[in-house]
Amino acid sequence: MKLINEIAEKYKISLIYLFGSQAELGERYLHGEDIKPEPYSDLDIAVLFEEIPENIIKTYGELYRDLCFVFEPFEIDLVFMHEQDSLFQYEIIKGVRIYAKDEDFADEYEELVMKKASDLSFKQKEFIKDVLEAIEDGYFQFEYKANKE
Repeated sequence: MKLINEIAEKYKISLIYLFGSQAELGERYLHGEDIKPEPYSDLDIAVLFEEIPENIIKTYGELYRDLCFVFEPFEIDLVFMHEQDSLFQYEIIKGVRIYAKDEDFADEYEELVMKKASDLSFKQKEFIKDVLEAIEDGYFQFEYKANKE
């Protein structure tokens, strides 16, 4: 965990999460367990910066390199939370938080993400319902032609 703290300080990161199918294995590895990553699956890592870096591409490359070193047996996939929508951020925070610069901020941020995701999910369901009703009422028509090649 010391390396994670050093990386977070170096890149001015507020929060780091492991998420996806290998999140628990990644957490166990961080705590010193001897684990074997699942084949054909990567370790998803998300970071939230204190401030968005000026040179985001350079930062991505350097941070990716540093995290690959920390999680050496894993193939990693790195995402920046500020680039993700609320529903994806919700999936991220359901994972394992491995670093928080400030626990109060982390809790508030997660609460905000949950509220936004809930609102967005509700709006998406309403939109789908409205589209299906419009189709039933004949406002939209679809024509299907089989590809005869």
